[in-house]
Amino acid sequence: MRVYFAADSQAEQKFQERYSKIIDALNGAGVLVMSNLAQQNVSGFSGPDLEKINQSGEVMVEKMDALVIEGSRSLPESGYLIAIALAHGRPILFLTEKGTPANKNIAYLQKDKVTDKLLQIKSYTDSGLNQILVDFLALVEQGEGKEVPNIKFTLRITSRIERYLQWKTHNTKLSKADYLRNVIEDLIDADESYQNFIGRQEKK
Repeated sequence: MRVYFAADSQAEQKFQERYSKIIDALNGAGVLVMSNLAQQNVSGFSGPDLEKINQSGEVMVEKMDALVIEGSRSLPESGYLIAIALAHGRPILFLTEKGTPANKNIAYLQKDKVTDKLLQIKSYTDSGLNQILVDFLALVEQGEGKEVPNIKFTLRITSRIERYLQWKTHNTKLSKADYLRNVIEDLIDADESYQNFIGRQEKK
């Protein structure tokens, strides 16, 4: 999963530390993060990947699965980023420190039934921030109750594997890709180490 994280790069130190914690929490959950903040906060993107995106003229949010904004401090590009995310059907998490109201214009967007399904506005405390992030990631993965394969992954296989897949899916309604996805889903469910890791994340 790829998430774009945006925040005020000029905010005071306590917020800079919090931004780093948010990025670390996302990374720790297995998320690749792109951010408008310092380059060291970019994770999982190679130089060539970033160069291709820049050359194509695409907005970074278009390449992401979701958008997270820490909006306790005014971020001028928030409206633009949210508009791009909504246009591409990307889930959005807009975070504000407890006691800091969300931007009225952004809060107003939730009155739209379609937008409300994609935009979450959450007030947080330091102790509850991680849980909000974990819950949001689960929502992104599941979509509206059903996880949709949307990440292209190239896998080179041998003719032996291809023959097996052809035999395994022959006379079934499954494609080879569907079969492999099901196998991986079963592996995820049976992987105790990963399930323990997810459990720890949810309890934090």
